[in-house]
Formats: sequence, C-alpha cells, structure tokens
Amino acid sequence: MMQAEVWSDLDARFLTDSQGAIKKVTNVDSVITSIDNILGTARLERVMLPDFAIRLKDILFEPMTEEFMQFLSDQVKAAVETWDDRVTVLAVDVWFDPDKNFVEFRLEFAIKSFQNIFTYTKRVNF
Repeated sequence: MMQAEVWSDLDARFLTDSQGAIKKVTNVDSVITSIDNILGTARLERVMLPDFAIRLKDILFEPMTEEFMQFLSDQVKAAVETWDDRVTVLAVDVWFDPDKNFVEFRLEFAIKSFQNIFTYTKRVNF
C-alpha cells in the first residue's frame, strides 16, 4: 500500500517528467531535500532570510578539536530543527579529514507522523 502524499517539493536536480514539468519529491524525500538545502546554503545567501542555514564554510581555519566538533554537531542540529519543524534530530556525527579538506555530517532523525528513523549524510568540501 502506497503512503499518501503529505509533503512535496521540487526535485533539486530539476529533472523533468515525460510532459516537461519539473518532477517533485514527496514525503521523506521532500524532508531530505529540505535538510540538504539548510546545510547547503551559506548564511546571508537568502536575501529575505539572512539567518537561514549554517556557517559551514566559516570553519575552514578552525582547529578540529573534540569541543569544536561537538559545537558543529549542535549547530547542525539547531539549524535543521529551526528551519524544518517536521524534523527531530536524534543524533549528529561529525567526521573531519584535514588531508582531504572535508567535514562530513551524518544525521539520524525522525519525521513527525512517520514511524521510522532516517539517516542523512552531507559532505562539505573546503
């Protein structure tokens, strides 16, 4: 049995269907698109919402101590829960590779009105 469409959003890849309309993503995929937008948008990038998102690119020269990685984890959790009220973030794991210049986040989250726990991974290259 297919679950009813609760939420929908445009597919961020701008793929089109057979009639030329931009495809949409629904339910869990819509929430994942939202999380990707939150973590992929630099602060001040949204003109009417200057506080939208998180300052991931600003961490370029910060020392990656355990305390700072916990700070990043807290910032990611706060940003996602602030800008998408459908989501409750259960855990955020942070990995940093200074030799390859990236930080990777793995979120475990619940979506209101859904029973499952979902995961999302985002890599930010510097």
